[in-house]
Amino acid sequence: MSGSGNCLCGSISLKFKSEPKFFLLCHCTDCQKATGSAVASIVGVTENDFEINGETGSYECEAGVTRSFCKKCGSQIFSTTNSAPGLILIKTGVLDSQPDSEPTMVCWTDSKPDWLEIKHPSLKFEKNPG
Repeated sequence: MSGSGNCLCGSISLKFKSEPKFFLLCHCTDCQKATGSAVASIVGVTENDFEINGETGSYECEAGVTRSFCKKCGSQIFSTTNSAPGLILIKTGVLDSQPDSEPTMVCWTDSKPDWLEIKHPSLKFEKNPG
């Protein structure tokens, strides 16, 4: 599977050439604050298979995650993390087509709001995987 996507205003476009390495849901409080939602939906692709066009802004949080976003509309596009060099974490909301499969893992389940009922994959981590 290859994929493409863009931000809300269309100033940023992206492409990836290969099948994502994983599809995850994240409930960490940083993702909650960055997305304004109780969960972030993310696919991971290798840096060599990823292409982005347009000017992004970025913010590095204390956890060593750099979040890249559109400077015009604010859409979260992708993240990188010091703990997984060479990996690009694309927010699925910017993809032209959503993944065909269900998420393969979920992390930071201990930060999931109690009011949220969601089907999680069987591979679960209370904090970061690893």
